[in-house]
Amino acid sequence: MALRFGNVSSTLDLAARGKRTGFFRIAHSDNRHAFSTIQSPLAVISNGDGPTVLVCGGNHGDEYEGQIIARRLYETLSPDALSGRLILAPALNMPAVQDANRVSPLDGGNLNRSFLGAEFMGPTQDIAGFIATHLISKADLAVDIHSGGRQTNYVDTAYFCLSADVVQNQQTHELAQVMGLPYTMVVPAGDASGDFDSAAHAAGCAMISCELGGEGKVTRLALERGWHAVLRLLAHQGVLTPAAKDRLGIAPAPETTFLDLGDDVVYLTAQSYGMIEPLAGLGDEVAVGQPVALLRDMYNMDLPPQVFTSPRTGVVSIQKTSPMVTPGDHICVLCPMLSTAQLATQMAKAAP
Repeated sequence: MALRFGNVSSTLDLAARGKRTGFFRIAHSDNRHAFSTIQSPLAVISNGDGPTVLVCGGNHGDEYEGQIIARRLYETLSPDALSGRLILAPALNMPAVQDANRVSPLDGGNLNRSFLGAEFMGPTQDIAGFIATHLISKADLAVDIHSGGRQTNYVDTAYFCLSADVVQNQQTHELAQVMGLPYTMVVPAGDASGDFDSAAHAAGCAMISCELGGEGKVTRLALERGWHAVLRLLAHQGVLTPAAKDRLGIAPAPETTFLDLGDDVVYLTAQSYGMIEPLAGLGDEVAVGQPVALLRDMYNMDLPPQVFTSPRTGVVSIQKTSPMVTPGDHICVLCPMLSTAQLATQMAKAAP
């Protein structure tokens, strides 16, 4: 039986045992696609009873680590390596992937702001609805892999999206520690409405996402960190057999540092046209009053550079890729580090 939501459908059998690949297809009529569908790869590896894990990439089209990791999992794993099921969707938003851009060229839709999708309200919402209805709903754990895309660069970080559910927060906290990425950003509940995380939480599915580098490129370090983080999640979830875990050489998780992306986060934002000279690098810890960047006026060389200083201690967690800025552009984001007690307080406030 075909899976369908709006103009998106798939005939791939996700229930039977074995290893197979297919597509979910987007029917969209415009000048380019009047007599075609847009095909996005979809794969499943299944062996016996056990949990289901959904691993996704390409939520945004200019982010590549997740696309590579999902494909590498399909190449690496056979059914006998699993106790359960692995669903792989390496290019969630294929129109954006084909266009190498953040949003869809078909309707300008940002997939990660379109959950839960409404049927026949455009290709992006149809894709989101298909993912929520037919993929997330089947998963015990969903892993959505992002990077900074062409516009930004991130420290390699898990995303701990808080919810109003105590159990979900405990699950996500544990998953972030299992991933073992250098950092974990803690995001307030409801910070980005309509995102994948919210859809997973609404479905009662355990959920973890991450950001791996950026600048519209792939670095070996970010890719390998993400690869081992996902393998640790699969092992922790019980989807990988002990023999497969040994064969893949999965190392214990390094300790992660929790960062606050909530009320105490600092956005250093340009209010004029100019060119940025960074004085602190991605991942640097900065002190109160420390110069972080210079902004030079684009046209008037008589004007002295504007100095951006840090108003608090924190980690340079996100940076704008291009040095060219206009008013409203964020130059960088400074995240305070969270102690164990501070993290517990945030979790308690989110789910009182």
